[in-house]
Amino acid sequence: MIEAIVLDWAGTTVDYGSRAPIIAFKNAFAHFGIDLSEETIRQDVGLDKLTHVRQILQIPEIANSWETRQPTIPLTKATAEIYAQFQIEINKVLAETAQLKPGMTDLIKFANTHHIQLATTTGYTQVMLNQILPLAAQQGYTPTYNITSEQTNHVGRPKPDMVALAMQKMHISDPSHVIKVGDTVNDILEGKNAGTISIGVVDGGNLIGLPKQAFDQLNIEQRDRYRAKATAILKEAGADEIINNIADLIPLIESIDDQQHEMPLLLTPGPLTTSFTVKETMLVDHGTWDDDYKELTQWVRRELVTLGHASNEEYTAVLMQGSGSFGVEAAIGTAIPKRDATLLIAANGAYGERMIEIADYLAIPHVDLHVPEDQAVTLGAVEKALTAHPEVTHFAMVHCETTTGILNPIETIIPALTDNGIITLVDAMSSFGGVPIDLAQLQVDYLITSSNKCVQGVPGFSVVLAKKNTLQATKGNARSLALDLYAQYQTFEEHDGKWRFTSPTHVVYAFAEALRELEQEGGVTARTHRYQANETLLRKGMQNLGYELVIDETVQSPTITSFRYPTVDFNFQAFYEYGKFYN
Repeated sequence: MIEAIVLDWAGTTVDYGSRAPIIAFKNAFAHFGIDLSEETIRQDVGLDKLTHVRQILQIPEIANSWETRQPTIPLTKATAEIYAQFQIEINKVLAETAQLKPGMTDLIKFANTHHIQLATTTGYTQVMLNQILPLAAQQGYTPTYNITSEQTNHVGRPKPDMVALAMQKMHISDPSHVIKVGDTVNDILEGKNAGTISIGVVDGGNLIGLPKQAFDQLNIEQRDRYRAKATAILKEAGADEIINNIADLIPLIESIDDQQHEMPLLLTPGPLTTSFTVKETMLVDHGTWDDDYKELTQWVRRELVTLGHASNEEYTAVLMQGSGSFGVEAAIGTAIPKRDATLLIAANGAYGERMIEIADYLAIPHVDLHVPEDQAVTLGAVEKALTAHPEVTHFAMVHCETTTGILNPIETIIPALTDNGIITLVDAMSSFGGVPIDLAQLQVDYLITSSNKCVQGVPGFSVVLAKKNTLQATKGNARSLALDLYAQYQTFEEHDGKWRFTSPTHVVYAFAEALRELEQEGGVTARTHRYQANETLLRKGMQNLGYELVIDETVQSPTITSFRYPTVDFNFQAFYEYGKFYN
């Protein structure tokens, strides 16, 4: 259970945008004729201020500027001179920037109600902090302990000494029961070095650096770009979680406390275990006719095309209510004309076989290429089937076959078929967002995925990424009212993001958050790297336990790994239940 929160001051709890240190450093150096950029100052914000001055002076251009402009004062004395001036400058601005950030009042109430102690660590000196404390107290913020580096023999961030002293004063021995919150890399490192849960706060923090009014005036895409950049930096520093508003810490603490009890892991290849922030997004209700919801839908559609490395001029994203199979059926049922068309389906697992079943249900003429489940579909096999069946006009296959985790080589098969004028459909349910896919190079006509797979949203809708010129020629093809992909596309386009029928609003907002978190992680390449590292760890660990792989490692995807039953009497259900929960 969380027993304490150790908070930073400027940029985290007060001083939206962390302006005070920037103004003071800029003015202190300007006093000696040196013009510092804000970027230079912000690189080491979070250090104690004397160390910060010393760090800046180690930059060769700054050191040269000092020696040029202050020839009578040696560089060895520059730190003391500038730091003395900094103390004068910071005293001028501390009071005017001591306003609590939005969300702090809610966090304080929550902490008091749940008997969570509040403490602070800071790069300010005690003299500086003494100006802030009474102003914060007037606003209801009175941390029990406030630690400066003067209390730790001048050992400050990123070392853990200040957090360790705060824990000692609060009589807490287990750092996993403490959350350290800050807006700088040095805050994150301080928490990590102390062994605490380390949380980065983005809005109003040092890495965005904008005053509240300026940030509020940005549109949603501009704010997202600022947040994504700040999040990536804090994640790279090792932050366990990232929050936008400080009040977001409240549900995060509740989630962490819940994890003290048994929580299920989602082991089956359906919904992924989602982040807390994705779950949290679904706590607010939205109307399907709301303009902001329709705007978000359009943003999601554009982002999905971008995620596929394609242009919104050539490709479009059509969202369909329901699971991934709904999207596959909508694509097949709309793409294939009702006359003079034949579909070739390559199947090497259950989801290829499902395409065959869909074609049967819809009475679509089709040719089936069956490939063993432990073997990849090859271009040679496809070309042989096409030679035997010149009537084929359309082709469908699965990229990552969820049955085994095999990764079929769509990058060689699909372009070859496109060059021959065949319309192509790819089920990329278990790969899109987790494996790099370049639609522009692939030139696939339809690529289908779902909200609950590698983008790491929750179940509720499928996605069909389609070539516009191909899709626009399918009017009247659909065998279903609700699964008419063309009609769904036209409604999105003609009504500014309006869905044809009641849509999963909560799921769309969760998916939008998942898209942002994918970008914050570093995009698909970074996620692939993480998935691959996890898959390697799992595969080797299971092999060490005696389990054998089903497919060859050369065609192994990073998202799904399958193993053979180790014995004839192996009880899978017992194995599953054993691994389903963690403490």
